[in-house]
Amino acid sequence: MHMTELALLDQEHPLPEGRGNDRIVQWHVFRARGQAETFAHGVRLAPGQRLVGGFTRDSLGRLYWVGVQVDDLDAWGNRSAVNKHGASP
Repeated sequence: MHMTELALLDQEHPLPEGRGNDRIVQWHVFRARGQAETFAHGVRLAPGQRLVGGFTRDSLGRLYWVGVQVDDLDAWGNRSAVNKHGASP
């Protein structure tokens, strides 16, 4: 079953750990769900990549995140290139 971007954002998941051990190599964090949805619709995936994400919470409220998980981190590239982009206020 293929999960849509909208369903992806309905699930509570912590932010990626940031070192690549979870094979999530790029992710963006948003305060507004609509921003996360817009971003998710623009992501283009290569073979061996999939869209991941969800929501979590901090002291200000919900945070939505959308990222790319790869099948093989070593084939993807340099582990030090694992990157996130912060929340928009």
